[in-house]
Amino acid sequence: MTIPIIKSSLLTLSLAMVSSLSHSSDLVEFGKKCLVKEDRLNKAKNRLEALSLRAEQNHRGKNRSQDQLDRYQAEKELLEIDMTECNETTPNSAFCHQVRLRYNEITYLIQSTKTENVGSNWGGNDAIIDYEITKDNFNHQYEEFLALCRDSNAHYALIQTPEAYAKVCSSEAAKQSVTCTLF
Repeated sequence: MTIPIIKSSLLTLSLAMVSSLSHSSDLVEFGKKCLVKEDRLNKAKNRLEALSLRAEQNHRGKNRSQDQLDRYQAEKELLEIDMTECNETTPNSAFCHQVRLRYNEITYLIQSTKTENVGSNWGGNDAIIDYEITKDNFNHQYEEFLALCRDSNAHYALIQTPEAYAKVCSSEAAKQSVTCTLF
């Protein structure tokens, strides 16, 4: 009677070991998928930061152009006053000639600045809008990643299973990842 008990015990033990190995294998696969997803998210975060910088630079450039346009408009208004006085007093004087020349230059600069702004505004604030859309999408993807690869039972099992942890988190970079840390 003891031989059947021993056989059944060995069978149960071997099934448990096979189950443990398959569970460990599933955890390794889970961990590797999490590391790949985390790597993609880190690259996306770097691209997002570059897009943010570009949007900020674009915004600053538009502000500079608008400031310059405002200065030109203010100078043009002053020149219009001088031109009115010139037309009433001495239209052929050297001063009036200089005022007309500067007025023409300022008019050209205003038109040129407006044309540049129209060209750079094609499509509106695309860089800022793209940044916001991408940022929202990134945040959503990152929350999903954290729920699966940091806050799940599978993640906890990966951290608690030495064989799986060793296979997934063997490199120094992996050890520093969210996937291979407990919190």
